[in-house]
Amino acid sequence: MKRNVEIVRYPSLIPYIIAGAVYVVGSFLLPMYKLYSYVILIVLALGTYFIIKKANIFKDQEVEIEKPVVYETTELQDICQLGYEQIETLEKLITLVDSQTLIENTRGIIETSQAILKLIEDNAQLAKKVRKYFHYYVAEIIQLIKKYDEFEEDPLNIENVQNSKERIEQTVTNANQSFLKFYNDLYEGKSMDVNVDSKVLDSMLKKLD
Repeated sequence: MKRNVEIVRYPSLIPYIIAGAVYVVGSFLLPMYKLYSYVILIVLALGTYFIIKKANIFKDQEVEIEKPVVYETTELQDICQLGYEQIETLEKLITLVDSQTLIENTRGIIETSQAILKLIEDNAQLAKKVRKYFHYYVAEIIQLIKKYDEFEEDPLNIENVQNSKERIEQTVTNANQSFLKFYNDLYEGKSMDVNVDSKVLDSMLKKLD
């Protein structure tokens, strides 16, 4: 996910403390009723401080402060927000299914989706070209994997359930390959086609209901 991070540096307080300690200790050793004693102590304290700072013994603390990411357009923000939410959902779903084939191809879709998001964050003009990718294709894949998880919980594992699971695995495999090609075409500025038939996804979801 794109981050907007600002590094804030906090100076170490130790040089100030040591310089102050030099001043306090010196005040017990010098006659403080004399003006020159104050001058000497100030010079000693400042000298101690600058020597320690120059030696760079005590490092300043650097803290990362994350600020809200500001996107170029509202459309880009909406797509990126949806995309990262979908990736998070897919990452949770692969912990619920047992099929290694489904897990590997879903991971491939996650990696491709992350790459597409990074690409459009760097080039907002591409946002419109990937709108359907997240709003339709990835959304449908999520629904398919949820259905697969439901089928895995079926204790009977009857034949039609097993066939549905196999069809889902094949669809996600095909989607993974098509999505990767879509990203490559997007990256290289070629003519793009996701090549996952919308009707196939729709009809499969209807059959699984």
